[in-house]
Amino acid sequence: MTTHDEHHDSPGLGKMERGTPQRLAARNQMWTLAWTALCVLLAIWSLAWGVGTARGSTNAWVYCLAGLVLLGCALWARRSAIRNNPPRHL
Repeated sequence: MTTHDEHHDSPGLGKMERGTPQRLAARNQMWTLAWTALCVLLAIWSLAWGVGTARGSTNAWVYCLAGLVLLGCALWARRSAIRNNPPRHL
């Protein structure tokens, strides 16, 4: 028996049909990753415009403030997405 045969017989995650715990967990993980990526992008945006403000760019503080407000909203949405995940019972 080869290692390929051993792995081929394992059940793995199971079927990803509607309503299965695996599909719900995958959807929740996708949302968490998407909100995390958005938070990172907005943090970089705010940091870049903050540096622009320190260098004296015109109206850079407006973009920095807008980025911070959007970052706050994205962090709140990410926290809510994590908090509203149903408990996983495997």
